[in-house]
Amino acid sequence: MVMNLIVLDTETSDLDPDKGAKLLEIAWIELSHTGQSWERVNSNEFYIEQPPSIIINPHAQATHHIRADMLRAENGAISRYEAVRILLGQIEPSTILVAHMAEFDSKFLPEIHTSPWICTFRAAKHIWPGAPGYGNQVLRYWLKLEPDLPNGKYPHQALYDVSVTVSILQKMLEHHTPDQLLKLSKLPVRMKTIGFGKHKGLDFNQLPPDYLAWLRRQPNLDADLIHTLDSILKP
Repeated sequence: MVMNLIVLDTETSDLDPDKGAKLLEIAWIELSHTGQSWERVNSNEFYIEQPPSIIINPHAQATHHIRADMLRAENGAISRYEAVRILLGQIEPSTILVAHMAEFDSKFLPEIHTSPWICTFRAAKHIWPGAPGYGNQVLRYWLKLEPDLPNGKYPHQALYDVSVTVSILQKMLEHHTPDQLLKLSKLPVRMKTIGFGKHKGLDFNQLPPDYLAWLRRQPNLDADLIHTLDSILKP
């Protein structure tokens, strides 16, 4: 059976669609596997039409540099409905979606609710625990990858970022199957160092036991932090 992977990236007006954040740009690259190797078979990129009154968070805009005038139909933007329709038309029963921050991107595409998602960010934490970081550009240079980059595009434009994620995914696929990457995307990660508070930067194994116990009692901890604390505090 032919399997395909659709690797995508979104650029948005803010972080939370439940609080009004809008999809501004989407790009994806499809990879197909016929039993020999993964091959790129097509790519798409679209700016999403928005009203002139669209509010773009300055922090988001400082990253992707998308202006309101770029989101007009006369400048080539298409409706969100049309972009999603095209994407759904390329999703087959065997399709797996891939994104570097799948939890984020999937929130802006609620229509895709039956296909599974690989998160290359989370999978990378399991596969390369010694990496200096897990942003897709950090992994690109640390792994010495040479992605097939689109002409005239720059980092944080959706098609550029997708191209980098494709190169990371292809590196992962040298030793892991898509199903294995799906499992890694869901497993909690054993964190090495703490990234906040008065002990920021220290190895978790070096933290005082009373601090670890206090931290575990705090509400709203994410799954990775809970897993890390439990692995240390277990009797």
